[in-house]
Amino acid sequence: MNNEVNQELISQQAAKFVARLYSGELSPEEEKQIYAWCERRPEHQHEFDTMLALWDTSGQLYQTPKSPHKSPRGYWFMGMAASFVCALLAVWFLAVPQPNALYQLANERQTQYETAIGEISTVGLPDGSAVTLNTDSAINIDFSGVQRRIWLIRGEAFFDVAKDPTRVFSINTGEKTIRVIGTKFNVRKSEQTLKVSVTEGLVAVQPSARPSDDQIEFDKAETLLAAGSIGAFNGTSEVIAKVTSKEVLAHQQWRQGVFRFDNEPLSKVITEFNRYRLKKITLRNTDLGKLKISGVFKLKDGDSILSALEAALPVEVERYPNYIELTAKN
Repeated sequence: MNNEVNQELISQQAAKFVARLYSGELSPEEEKQIYAWCERRPEHQHEFDTMLALWDTSGQLYQTPKSPHKSPRGYWFMGMAASFVCALLAVWFLAVPQPNALYQLANERQTQYETAIGEISTVGLPDGSAVTLNTDSAINIDFSGVQRRIWLIRGEAFFDVAKDPTRVFSINTGEKTIRVIGTKFNVRKSEQTLKVSVTEGLVAVQPSARPSDDQIEFDKAETLLAAGSIGAFNGTSEVIAKVTSKEVLAHQQWRQGVFRFDNEPLSKVITEFNRYRLKKITLRNTDLGKLKISGVFKLKDGDSILSALEAALPVEVERYPNYIELTAKN
């Protein structure tokens, strides 16, 4: 009887939390309360996930406005709710490897994992670490030696590294090598820039041409990033910024399938969306790219982002067989 009563109370609390999340009025204190409750017991997280699934399938989330005069602020509040929901789901998402979306190729010593455009997948590594790959990303791993070695071939990945002081965990990105013994951090590699944002622990960054010892002397590291730091590397130049935990997490919201923009140029927003799309979005003229937009959008909502842009900005969407074009609204 007591178990049934406890389960009913857990279900009721989970339902209340989910309803609050989708109200668009969640405070930072309430967000922390929900995080703590979900982490307290596995049953809490399980029931919370169940309530989220029920709500999401009910079709109440992210409704396209019936009138073009609806205030863009409505999208902001609905998006904020979605963002917090997805942040909580990350606990489950990272804990359960999802290899089905990954293509695995093996050679004599290395194993490669890669994602296609639009895929986000998590893979468990032999040492208990986990790597979450963003869209169109690829890594090679080799744990056969005294070090745990990974090569980031392209794209972006979040690393949750199991602590092992006896075996360095290194990531070769081409020009730079990142070395840790146990931490959580995000790495994004583009043609021009390497960006590293650290959630937990210490991360040492050095030129890949420099020999790597079997141990890390953090006090002698060429570049050392602590939790709450973001480092951007471009050739021989680097910029290190100490930021808030909120800003660090903002660079990692892709793991929950979420985009968040704060007064960003439309051109930047479109560039980010196109990373996940086969059918790209284009702008008819460069002036449209200067328009500013704020909001939170979910990847799984697909083309509903286009409806949001039409409602929030003076643009119209024109669809063609191979691409989508945004034009100025007449």
